[in-house]
Amino acid sequence: MKCQVCGTDSGKYPLCAVCNQERECGRIIKCEKCGRWHYWDVECPQIQKKEFLYECRKSLLTDNEKKFYAAILKVLPSDCQLFPQINLATFIERTDDARYRNELFRNVDFLVTDKDLAPKIAIEINDSTHNSLDRKKRDAKVHDICEEAGIPLITLWTKYDPDETYIRGRIEKALSEPPKRVAHAQEAAEKTAPVETHTPQPEEQTNAWDNMAQEQRTKKKQGCYIATCVYGSYDCPQVWVLRRYRDSVMKNSVFGRLFIRLYYAVSPTLVRCFGELTAFRDLGRRLLDPIVAKLAREGMADTPYSDQD
Repeated sequence: MKCQVCGTDSGKYPLCAVCNQERECGRIIKCEKCGRWHYWDVECPQIQKKEFLYECRKSLLTDNEKKFYAAILKVLPSDCQLFPQINLATFIERTDDARYRNELFRNVDFLVTDKDLAPKIAIEINDSTHNSLDRKKRDAKVHDICEEAGIPLITLWTKYDPDETYIRGRIEKALSEPPKRVAHAQEAAEKTAPVETHTPQPEEQTNAWDNMAQEQRTKKKQGCYIATCVYGSYDCPQVWVLRRYRDSVMKNSVFGRLFIRLYYAVSPTLVRCFGELTAFRDLGRRLLDPIVAKLAREGMADTPYSDQD
């Protein structure tokens, strides 16, 4: 919407922020004659301009997105093509007969295809607005949909200028590795499906706990489960700081390695049980934010990072 007084963008309001201040001072009023906002000492316009509900955008991309678009084009393999602002429903389809497919009516910033227009990689450009809870939920949904469809999703942050070397590495890795598909929808359905009750015998219960303990002891996953849950992405500045500290400092000491093993033994279960709770994420953020800030002050970079092998 345009401001009724100065004509600048005013979002969903009839006045922009500057003109609203003028209104609070009494210099701009809502005229009883014409029903519009204008300066108190200005006569009502004789000819009312038509108000259009729709107008053409000046560009498909923001200024930040244009920078990343240019950088991606420079490093994109010659047999690939790049398309901006592509709807999920354009390159992903549901395999069931569901009538409503609202979850696919979301856009990704860029889609990489081969010369035959077969989808290969989705790319998202995130700014600080993606740290809000609503945007995190949206981003997680898009990630799960792409992962289930076998489309790698690369996330780049506007906090950093486009790094062509880093972007080239991410694209080459995504193109060279086979798609990793995860049946998120099936897993979610299984979680909500009714479970037959069974009272285990004492020896069954003991064996179950022994097996679980053994499984947790042998896990060697490298994902920052809690930090990823709290901040909404494995590739974001806060998690980059923690991953870099893990690999460059903690892995070099006995106690650090013991802590890592303990963390990876219990964190997947914590996230699985409590990750959907807002209170869990808020508490995690209150605990992790000071740690991340302290590490940043001590020189731990928050730039894009790839895990050590």
